Amino acid sequence: MASNVTEILRRTLGCEKFPEMLPYMKRIDETEERFTAVGRLVEKYSAGLDKLSQKGENLCSSLGACSSHLLSGDEVKNHLSNYAMHLSAVQQQRTELKDVLQDKISADILSYEGKCQEMRKSVKICEDALRKKNHRLHDLAKAKNKVPLDPRRINAANIKFEQSQYQARRCEEDIKVEMLHFERKKLEDFNRVLADFLLAEMRFHAQALQEYTAAFRCLPLLSAGSNDTGDDHDDGDSSCLKSRERKIAFHSSDEVFSAKSQKSGRGKKSDSSDSPLSIGDLY
Repeated sequence: MASNVTEILRRTLGCEKFPEMLPYMKRIDETEERFTAVGRLVEKYSAGLDKLSQKGENLCSSLGACSSHLLSGDEVKNHLSNYAMHLSAVQQQRTELKDVLQDKISADILSYEGKCQEMRKSVKICEDALRKKNHRLHDLAKAKNKVPLDPRRINAANIKFEQSQYQARRCEEDIKVEMLHFERKKLEDFNRVLADFLLAEMRFHAQALQEYTAAFRCLPLLSAGSNDTGDDHDDGDSSCLKSRERKIAFHSSDEVFSAKSQKSGRGKKSDSSDSPLSIGDLY
């Protein structure tokens, strides 16, 4: 008796749950929750880039202020100004990366909030159709159990039930197709967003590497400019330093792992001169 009353209340209040619709609602809720979380993290990441860009600009401004107080010629000051200019260009590119992440990447991910709401409406429409079918079935059962029997009333209730049953079956088929399309489109959009994110990051790092290389080329010019203002007896030492090529070692993850595994068995220290990449490769 209590279960019948509960069923009637659920049907009356429109809160009746259908097991066949629960997996759909679960998938929609999970998609909305996870995509929203990723979108918020991308926003935080872009906000961190903005703060880092501002700190970098402050550093470039400080370098520019230092150049005006140097006791050196105009050539050295110009080279230091160019050095700060290249670093400032990196900060500008970092700001552009932040704009791309906020305006495109994060916006595309957070757009699934609206798509999930539309999909949830479609599921609720199907639930309403199933609820209506159950209500018509209940009316048909009442007409059949009523004494005396009324054939016309039973026939009318049966027709309404068949119509609602056909509508509910059609809604179930439609929601299956919509969910398949939703899952496929979600995967395609997510792959596209990940590709756009990587392209934006690679573009930034490629442009930043060009600016860092140009800034690095200013350092020998600074030394050359300072040597021009000094004594002549330093020319021999400076030319000797210029002729000596310094090596920079960039180890891959496999090399680092191999070095750690062999560290206990070898007492020989690693030499950066073994690397094929040198500072001369930047020029």
